[in-house]
Amino acid sequence: MRWFLLPGMGATDAMYNGLKHKLGLKVNYLNWPEYRGEKTYADVARRVINENDIGADDVVGGSSLGGMIALEIAQLLNLKSVVLLGSAANRKEVQPMLSLLSPLASAAPVAIIQALVGKHRSLVSTMFADADPEFIRAMCAYLPSWDGYHGPAEKIVRLHGKKDHVIPCPTSGCEIVEEAGHLLAITHPAETAVFMERINARLTSESK
Repeated sequence: MRWFLLPGMGATDAMYNGLKHKLGLKVNYLNWPEYRGEKTYADVARRVINENDIGADDVVGGSSLGGMIALEIAQLLNLKSVVLLGSAANRKEVQPMLSLLSPLASAAPVAIIQALVGKHRSLVSTMFADADPEFIRAMCAYLPSWDGYHGPAEKIVRLHGKKDHVIPCPTSGCEIVEEAGHLLAITHPAETAVFMERINARLTSESK
């Protein structure tokens, strides 16, 4: 059983630098594949699977868009478990931000991300400076059409910030970090590490 973790939209594995120092668990921190015109989340999921040799026995997770792509991977491979870190299981959970994304569809990627994450603007500007604008535009454009996850609910494990204003905290079905916002893997790496290690221990025990 291997772990794979995808970053947020347009981000790199650098968003997990804090988590890497807190987490004893071995994780493959992924970057987005080079954009080749993919229009749907399933298209991106297939690229991630093929380029990283992900299999049905692996655990895949991600932050924000990374979690949504992880869900698509789960549906393609029938994964045993998917880990969502401040992410969404369907477009209705993201619906409040659609009106924000629409007028920004042709804007620079950093402008979109800055609008989404607010006070973390300086950090995000640096990390997302090299993001492919076409990738971000395509992912934003597809969001209103995304069908979401239709597999067994028990396969999803979720950690969410109570103060997340991008993907509002679900009312049930997730563990909550009270003071965290949308970028909880960045702002609360210790809590994220504890959560992931606990999930790994459970999955390891179940596989014996």
